[in-house]
Amino acid sequence: MTINSTGPAMAVDGRIVGERALATRQRLTDALAHLLSSQPFRDIKVIDIACRAGTSPATFYQYFSSIEDALLLVAHHVVQESDQLTSNTSAAEGCGGPTAARQVIDRLFDFWQAHLAVIRVIDAKAAEGDARFVKVRNHLLSAAGTPLDRAVERQAPSVRSMVRPEVLTGALVTLLTSAATHESGFAAWGTRDELRDCLASLLVNSIKAA
Repeated sequence: MTINSTGPAMAVDGRIVGERALATRQRLTDALAHLLSSQPFRDIKVIDIACRAGTSPATFYQYFSSIEDALLLVAHHVVQESDQLTSNTSAAEGCGGPTAARQVIDRLFDFWQAHLAVIRVIDAKAAEGDARFVKVRNHLLSAAGTPLDRAVERQAPSVRSMVRPEVLTGALVTLLTSAATHESGFAAWGTRDELRDCLASLLVNSIKAA
């Protein structure tokens, strides 16, 4: 996964540096993102990131005070890319039907799988109580929930006796993101398509029953 580092590159001491330094910072975040796809976060060392980026540990510490700080920048770029979850409103507005619901699920699952290595670490850091990663996690859940918010508002009856719309959205987001995280584990019960079709059916029925 390539991370496009935007904004001015800043040294740890607060100095804003130029384009060359910006490219170096991007190589470092790209290197961390690559390493996350092949080994546990806790096993990654600064020297591993520096070697992968073709630079030195000393250079790493010019931009980041810790690996967690570099991870936070990687996580912020995942948040930026999550805009794609809300860019297509047509499927979301019609996901009272199975075809459109499947489109919403495919978009969410494909995004989650593309960034799964980073999302798993975000989840772990948020579970540890790191407020920075709790905020990132909340942003991702909000992006995942936006299409469902639209669908609930469009499809659910005006009188909701069973559950408030925001509670329904939250429950669906929790279900879908958990399923997306563990999609590969569903092989013990069925295929990827069967999982997504089943969730599409649950999504449609949940919205109609609200």
